[in-house]
Amino acid sequence: MSNTLVESSAESAFLDLHKKLPQQENPALAKLQQTALNRFELLGFPHSKHEMFTYLNTKGLVETAFGISDGSRKVSEEFVASHIYKGCEKQCLVFVDGVFNRGLSRIEGVSANLVPLSQAISDAELNKYLSETAEDENDVFAALSTAFCGEGLVFKVNTQISEPVQVLFVSTGGSPVMHAPRLVWQLGKLAEVKVIEKFVGVEGGYFVNAVQDWLLAEGAGVSFTQVQADAFDSWHFSKMRVHLNRNSRFYSTNASLGTQLARHHYEVRLKEEGAELRLNGVSVLDGKDQVHNFIRIHHEAPQCVSHQHFKNVVNGQARSSFDGTVIVNQGAQLTNSNQLINNLMLSDDCHADNKPNLMIFADDVKCTHGATIGQIDKEQWFYLQTRGLSAKVAKELLTRSFAKSIIQTIEFPVVVEDLNSTLLKKLEVRNV
Repeated sequence: MSNTLVESSAESAFLDLHKKLPQQENPALAKLQQTALNRFELLGFPHSKHEMFTYLNTKGLVETAFGISDGSRKVSEEFVASHIYKGCEKQCLVFVDGVFNRGLSRIEGVSANLVPLSQAISDAELNKYLSETAEDENDVFAALSTAFCGEGLVFKVNTQISEPVQVLFVSTGGSPVMHAPRLVWQLGKLAEVKVIEKFVGVEGGYFVNAVQDWLLAEGAGVSFTQVQADAFDSWHFSKMRVHLNRNSRFYSTNASLGTQLARHHYEVRLKEEGAELRLNGVSVLDGKDQVHNFIRIHHEAPQCVSHQHFKNVVNGQARSSFDGTVIVNQGAQLTNSNQLINNLMLSDDCHADNKPNLMIFADDVKCTHGATIGQIDKEQWFYLQTRGLSAKVAKELLTRSFAKSIIQTIEFPVVVEDLNSTLLKKLEVRNV
């Protein structure tokens, strides 16, 4: 069977699945869903040479017969509590299979307006933004997510929230189901928020296809940490759009444990002078884990700054990729941008692809990019052994140090502690 026939059959299966959605549940979102569905049909599932999916094979995903999850499956309070970070007990939003669960959430400490997307879309400005975004969507899986989004949540912040807000996405799994969580963050002038997101699964077999929008007004600030800790036999796709206005800033770190196929898509627009972006990522992969990052940063105004630093530790038959482009538009003078990807390869069968890229249409800028792929430094390894460490301990120390440089940029000590005992645990050397 040709790839074209496979893709056509898979697209038809998802279109048939969409017909089973209870359209009357949220008629306010019906137009947005239909716009996204039309875009999905136009884009079609990616073939092997699709620019946006060069380094990953989605055939197994698109051929899986998924059902629709409505968020009604139960998850124990003990399971939820085990994944809520200390200090976030009164500021935690819980989504079960993509649906906001108010009963499991704790929002008494949240100094913000939480509005269902079906209500918030009545705002003309937000409606226009969401409609245009759906019409112009360039990622077929993000289009699919919006088409299947029965409800979402809009988080409106007009003040400075000092304590971190946690968002916990729980997938119950157990069967091939797809869910499409949708969050929109709107920050007013000078508003600030600190957010920790974590994705976990009770069982595997699910497909989480998440989309988030961050809309920052003048002087707004965000400190954002995302932990991808899904079950291995799941699929994790996410798209994050960030719009930065004058003097706003978005500092983000993603930590990924990997799944059979995980993909993070970032689309950032620095729209007005003084906007600043910091985007870091770290993944530790073993076995057949995969993590892929696709990033587009648009500098659309003068005197904006963007920094990217991603590190991958890859072992076994694992795969990672980084496809990142910084576009400096005409008129975006005095842009300062740098991009660095480091990969540490621990086996002969692992694989890492890197595609850093700059597209510069202004003449007064400072932009750099680079990528490295290497193994354990033999001289450092030998030196540590001369100081009394065993070969195993020395190797583990070097690999941990490599990953820790990104983890330590996270400003939440409880998250750092969690990653030290989960993400870095995967670096325990079994064989030397």
